[in-house]
Amino acid sequence: MSEHAGAPVVVGVDGSRAALDAARWAAGTAVRLHAPLLLAHTYPDEATFYNGTAMMIDAQFIQELREDGNSMLDATTAAVLQDHPGLAVERDVRSGAAASHLIELSRAARIVALGAQGAGAVTDYLLGSTVLRTVNHAHSPVAVVRGEPATAAPDTRPIVVGVDGSQVSEKAVEEAFALASAFGVGLDVVHAWSGEKQHGLAHASKYVDWTAYEEGEKAIVSECLAGIRDEYPDVPVNAVTTQGVSADVLLRHATRAQLLVVGSHGRGKVLGALLGSVSQNLVHHAPCPVLVCRARQ
Repeated sequence: MSEHAGAPVVVGVDGSRAALDAARWAAGTAVRLHAPLLLAHTYPDEATFYNGTAMMIDAQFIQELREDGNSMLDATTAAVLQDHPGLAVERDVRSGAAASHLIELSRAARIVALGAQGAGAVTDYLLGSTVLRTVNHAHSPVAVVRGEPATAAPDTRPIVVGVDGSQVSEKAVEEAFALASAFGVGLDVVHAWSGEKQHGLAHASKYVDWTAYEEGEKAIVSECLAGIRDEYPDVPVNAVTTQGVSADVLLRHATRAQLLVVGSHGRGKVLGALLGSVSQNLVHHAPCPVLVCRARQ
């Protein structure tokens, strides 16, 4: 898309294994998007080191932190270029708060990527708050990289996108189609809808025409796909409408996906408030990277 011309894929680097995995994923994505890769590292500024007697750490140590950061980026650059020779790799090293740094870079980014590790533990400079703040406030889509480490080899697994008919859901669909086309893979468009158990209507289910209800839910998916399928005729689409708990349904489909794409806010429980239980479930427990999309501010 023209709005993304020249926009880099940004990745936060902190020296951890999770950050290296995120960098490798970001590098592969940048190659497929014909975009440069921007490695971002944030080191603490002087204010971080004020102690109880208000004594500031000396400038030499701050310089050492900056040099350490550049060394991390040197190692990361070597790793991604081994996978993708010829990739344009840039860097941005500065002091301050990591989330603020990434949010600022997101203004001109195609995607911002960060690493995640373990059973829901987000690995970054601020023990999780950086990832959550970046996902919540970034101006570009944010990828929380989970699952098996990325490889340089092509991945033929599909991309999964969750839809609910909202405006940001449409944004997620646009991103998912663009990435599926760039990756050369199929797209699973998944919509989960609440039935009698989720609504607490088991006692009144005989009064509900669930067939008609389901048809209405299928129409949501059709509306999401109207027009955009013609823009990406190269992308095979598998549209799925199923009854169930949103997070459970999306996590189940994510087991066979290379990427799960969702919007940051939705119409009801499918793509609820960013920091709600569904989004946190996906970001913390998906078996693959999760791309969270929001309208650019």
